[in-house]
Amino acid sequence: MDMERRLPFINEQKRAYTQGTVEFANDEWIFFDEEDEEASLLEEMTEGSIEVFRHGDWMCGQLQQGGIIDTGIGSFPLQNGDRVRFRKRLPYAYQQWLESLSDKTFFHFVQWLNEHGFSLYDCLYCYNGLLFEKYAGVNFIIYDNTELVSNVQHYYERGNTCRDRFEITFNTGKRFVCAQSG
Repeated sequence: MDMERRLPFINEQKRAYTQGTVEFANDEWIFFDEEDEEASLLEEMTEGSIEVFRHGDWMCGQLQQGGIIDTGIGSFPLQNGDRVRFRKRLPYAYQQWLESLSDKTFFHFVQWLNEHGFSLYDCLYCYNGLLFEKYAGVNFIIYDNTELVSNVQHYYERGNTCRDRFEITFNTGKRFVCAQSG
């Protein structure tokens, strides 16, 4: 199952969104990231999907020309100072790795990761041996949740049997192991 179909089935992941405000300047919409206070062109920050905070709720839509948000049941213009957010992009190798996991293993891994204070969106780096059609090996995924850094080693076998074992090591020295077969 691809990530877009899996996301509604998992709890809202922490740090899943880039969030900030918008201003219209020099005939362009500028996005100001609230985390690092950097300014960027809004159209460069999103692939079209955007959420705008209005009336105490996030409204989902597609960014159109001229700062118009199309919600599917209507449209409205952005306004200076609007709070907006959009889902962060996952690194390609990492997204492909997540999609390669069986549903059972994926959901178990997400729960395990969340229990240790990490989100799917905390990934800094992913080495995915499966992209090179290696049917047995180890993948390495580095996560940083701003409080802890962790390294996940994913030992895998593919072929007649499908086995996955995960080891997580924190920068504090703590380690945990999780195994999944099938």
